[in-house]
Amino acid sequence: MTEKWTVDQGASGKLTREVGICPHLGFEDDPETALAYPAAHNFCYHCKPISPVVFDHQREFCLTPEYLHCPVYQTTTLEPLPKNLRGKRRSDSKSPSRLSILILCLVLLFGLAVAILLGLIKLPGNSAAIPVIVRHETPSQRATLPAANFTATVTVTPTIRPTMTRETDVPTPSPHALETPFGVSPKLVIHQVREGEGFIRLAEQYGTTADAIKAINFELPETLFVDTILVIPLNTDDVTGLPRFSLRQINTEGLTIESYADRMSMDAQALKKFNELPDGYVLQMGEWLLIPNP
Repeated sequence: MTEKWTVDQGASGKLTREVGICPHLGFEDDPETALAYPAAHNFCYHCKPISPVVFDHQREFCLTPEYLHCPVYQTTTLEPLPKNLRGKRRSDSKSPSRLSILILCLVLLFGLAVAILLGLIKLPGNSAAIPVIVRHETPSQRATLPAANFTATVTVTPTIRPTMTRETDVPTPSPHALETPFGVSPKLVIHQVREGEGFIRLAEQYGTTADAIKAINFELPETLFVDTILVIPLNTDDVTGLPRFSLRQINTEGLTIESYADRMSMDAQALKKFNELPDGYVLQMGEWLLIPNP
């Protein structure tokens, strides 16, 4: 059966399902409407509670006739969506957790206490006096001391030693995240399209051209939809030597770049080259990979 969609008026790019694709796919607040491409707006309603679906599963099952073979679709009872299929809600990473704030406060208090003990910060008021202890002596050995009480104040000056770095140490690359430039020639940025953005606006924002953006992205539509993920060259229009990239978000923990390439039948050397990752790099949950296409 052919998929049919009706395009709503407006710039949101929202598509309303008539027939086709998974009938349990919909917006978080509208089960009758879904986006026709992998997006964080698409939720599965055949589970309890309803949950967003990872992009790979949307692409392979939810948005194709293959949804009939989806293990979630085939279940008869509503259960929580399996962890490996569960996507992230758009609001999950917007606010820090209470535990993170508590840990930050404890670290600040600990640093303040250490600074006070080392004398880097002086509290208002008189400094604590350390009394001098005088040993009792015989009359012939006793020295004449003035009647006044003696006190001594000790100030501790911390010694800062330089941190030695071995020449053989190699910095660990940071995981590729949205809006975080990486690479050298040229620098690249992974971007998620927002409301009102198109090729011309993105080209002006990142100092490149619409043709350069289209040249390094695999199967981009002529009109960009909200939440589309694409790669953009930064401050250059020269993308000579770069292939067309598709993008994939890691949803399995503990894989090395080599084992991931083997599992997905990809060229490990090409993956490491274009993502600038060393041998044996361990992929982290949620990071993005550039997938070079012929």
